[in-house]
Amino acid sequence: MRCAARLCVLIEENRMEAANKIAIITDTCCDLPQEYLKEYPIFCVPLVVTSGTESYRDNIDITVETIYARQKNENFKTSLPRPQDIEDVYSAIARQGYTHVIVLMIAECLSSANNLMRLAAEEHPELTVKVFDSKSASIGLGALAVQVARYAVRGVAFDPLCELTKRLIDDTVVYFSLDTLEYLQRGGRIGRATALAGGLLQIKPILTFDRKDGMISTAAKVRGRRGVQQRLIELATELAAKHPGEEYNLVVCDGNVPEEGAALEAALTRALPNAHRVLHGKIDATLAVHLGPNLLGVGMQFLNSKLPA
Repeated sequence: MRCAARLCVLIEENRMEAANKIAIITDTCCDLPQEYLKEYPIFCVPLVVTSGTESYRDNIDITVETIYARQKNENFKTSLPRPQDIEDVYSAIARQGYTHVIVLMIAECLSSANNLMRLAAEEHPELTVKVFDSKSASIGLGALAVQVARYAVRGVAFDPLCELTKRLIDDTVVYFSLDTLEYLQRGGRIGRATALAGGLLQIKPILTFDRKDGMISTAAKVRGRRGVQQRLIELATELAAKHPGEEYNLVVCDGNVPEEGAALEAALTRALPNAHRVLHGKIDATLAVHLGPNLLGVGMQFLNSKLPA
């Protein structure tokens, strides 16, 4: 019995040793609460918000609260991460003894950040780096980073972990509703006529990231804000019905509406009570520039039942 116990300890020590060699890189668009960045080997590259000639690193030089307070009268834009910030993250990972890295940034169709990550990785031959298109953003991206990190901590080797990452990307679905189309129109994501019509008719589109390419598409439309929460929950339960018996995580996000976000989380967990965990994130400054305030979102991440969640 003592030998068996010792063997279990050695296995666990080897798992931790292996886990310490795999790091996850994401960006500030992941919307993860700070405790997850402390608990797991997740490193975060700040995206950049600009206003005129000024530039600010998301969650370092500017906060989402500042965006909300100023965006009505100020034309914010977003930009790629600074090369030095990317280099600093890779260097920190190498210094801390990691040998392998999985990169999960905002969807490639929304940003060229992945290209910068690939180029910067070439300067670090001591690291084996695999860059994935997350096809997601916000807490959907955060859920990917956390689940991949959890598998790494549990001792999954790098190559199998890369295969799991591909599967998780396909099996993580997020729905989110905007209170206004004004900021998408400002950023050139939609036409002025579409934004104006949506405002006049009080249409609240519920959007999602297409699982093929990560492009934003419309999943549903709701007239007036009162029906948004219920429709989000319906979409999640309809999705769950397509995956009978599968284990899952739930995700919730909100943009400057914490009370509504808490109510949405409570309603979602009542409708889907068997989640392994629920991640609740607050929208970051970068996304707030394009999506505006009062956003609500939900999502599901389906898991490989053969592995610990």
